[in-house]
Amino acid sequence: MAKTLESMKSVSIEDIDKYFATATIIKDFMLKDGYKPTFFQNNQVLATVWERPSLRTRVSFETGFQALGGGVITLKAYPAGAADIIFKEDVRDQANVLESMCDLVMARTYSHDTITKLGAAMSIPLINGMSDMAHPVQQLTDLFTTLEHKGTLKGLKVAYMGEGTGNTAQDWLIAAASVGMNFVLATPDYSKHKLLQDLHFGMPDQTWWDEAQKRAAITGATITHTNDPIAAAKDADVIYTDSWIAYDVPEEKAQANEIREIFLPYQVNAELVKLAPNAIVMHCQPMYRGFEITEEVTSSAQCVVSAQAENRYHLQKGVMVELLKPGAR
Repeated sequence: MAKTLESMKSVSIEDIDKYFATATIIKDFMLKDGYKPTFFQNNQVLATVWERPSLRTRVSFETGFQALGGGVITLKAYPAGAADIIFKEDVRDQANVLESMCDLVMARTYSHDTITKLGAAMSIPLINGMSDMAHPVQQLTDLFTTLEHKGTLKGLKVAYMGEGTGNTAQDWLIAAASVGMNFVLATPDYSKHKLLQDLHFGMPDQTWWDEAQKRAAITGATITHTNDPIAAAKDADVIYTDSWIAYDVPEEKAQANEIREIFLPYQVNAELVKLAPNAIVMHCQPMYRGFEITEEVTSSAQCVVSAQAENRYHLQKGVMVELLKPGAR
């Protein structure tokens, strides 16, 4: 098991099985019975580092670690005038401080390079809580939630509607391939939209795509791309979308109306969902209701976004317990 959960590239199928088994024990066989187990009995400390805002990630990690008996210290990297940690300092020096006083670090950063450098400089485990390139805890949670609702993963069809360069889309490629799910990425034709090119929207990073294809060859999954949202959604088992506009990127918010017009054919609405009557609808949130997904769909029985959000709490407990097991790294 890798000590750094950097992206889904660093997660093996064996890791997924371990994370799921532990999360299931904690959630189903302990928490539901009213028993709250204490796994961290040696005053272990989680440091969470925040370069960008968070709700679901922060609450799930910090409450999850405390619920298991550990302590948490929160370090803000914004705004600059009130930050506890600033990444203009050599990250190796920051890593030295963190590993000397903490047992586990979860970092949410803008640049994936920061995650890579932190992980390389520390001997303690590091979890990527989201970077510009990857969001592994979200994709592990999505697999876990899908398994709860569908009873299986292998052979299911996932239709991902929207933007291909997002951290969620990229890690979904590898997550799906790892467990034998058939993944269809439906996006606009970027060559026809200069605005999207200027904003650096586009296809997933080649290294993520290549790793997904490599794993798919082993599991029998298919990883494909289309510009046709109808073909992607038809008979899907999971319809997934993410925000078209990053909530904390001013350049994208300034072009919101233009972006919405381009992506509107990929909106998860009632007509699209009719093409997949047995599908669950997922969104990692935050959602722009009325943009990438309609209010009607979010309120439907097929939508499982609330279960997704809650399962961040349970799945990440499983991840943290496994990473801190003696001899795990």
